[in-house]
Amino acid sequence: MGFREWKTVGVLLCANWLIAALMIFPMLRGVFSAWGHAPRAVGKPLVSPPLLLHLGSLLETGNRPSALAPLLFLLVLQTFLAGGVVWRACAGGSFRLGAFFGQCGRLVGRCARLYLWLLLVLPVAAVVPALVALVMHALGLPTLFTIPGETWAFGSPFSVWSLLHLGVVVIAIALWRLSLDVGRVLLFREDVRATRRAAWRAVRLVIREPRALLLYTVLGALATALVLLVARGRASLPEGKVRLALLALVVAQVALWIRFAFQVAGTRFAAALVERAAAAGPGVVPTESSPVEPAPVAPPAA
Repeated sequence: MGFREWKTVGVLLCANWLIAALMIFPMLRGVFSAWGHAPRAVGKPLVSPPLLLHLGSLLETGNRPSALAPLLFLLVLQTFLAGGVVWRACAGGSFRLGAFFGQCGRLVGRCARLYLWLLLVLPVAAVVPALVALVMHALGLPTLFTIPGETWAFGSPFSVWSLLHLGVVVIAIALWRLSLDVGRVLLFREDVRATRRAAWRAVRLVIREPRALLLYTVLGALATALVLLVARGRASLPEGKVRLALLALVVAQVALWIRFAFQVAGTRFAAALVERAAAAGPGVVPTESSPVEPAPVAPPAA
């Protein structure tokens, strides 16, 4: 599903390019002052080793990229684009850019409020890994939170017990993330406006479906492994040549494409979970309380 929705993934990738452009925008003044507005006019190719290797000295002189403001804008942009991603996961038919952004604008407020409500659930989801870590530490077993920094840097931090604790942490994160995706699907599918109720309904539905939670965890672990594998290949590329730098840029974009493709696939997984639970019966999907209609009164006997 995620890789077939290449247009949706392309929109997410363009949003990431926008954030990257905002990050490097503060550097442009220093770049233009050092190289001029037209490097080709002075006999230098636009992408050449002299220009690329001169970036380090520009960073030392204070011409650094901006990070905080673009990352905050990225959070807002991701919340805005969530409505369009949910629309593509739930609705059929062809991709239409106008309809995509229309659903983004229609659901952006509710998606933002849903995210804030589920932020309250995140500490609760972290309680279980913390309690497991306390019990394991009391028994003298290693956990992710008690491994020394030297072991992370020079040793082997993962043992059987630390991997077990890692699994508990990953499942807790997956529970929160799947609840967020399910809540977004409920906002679109049932046009829910009470985001607080949608958040609690999503959490209850995920808790009632442990098999789906496990499959979602495996999906997230697979996505993370593929991204790390591509990132490892990107880090192993040698430096100093323009062609290799361009190849590294392409590999980095492949890693982003994989991440966004699995993001779309995770939303589709949540949509399928909601549809399957709704088809199983009203008792499976918690619904908002509705007023009880009075029972019909039989007419008096003649």
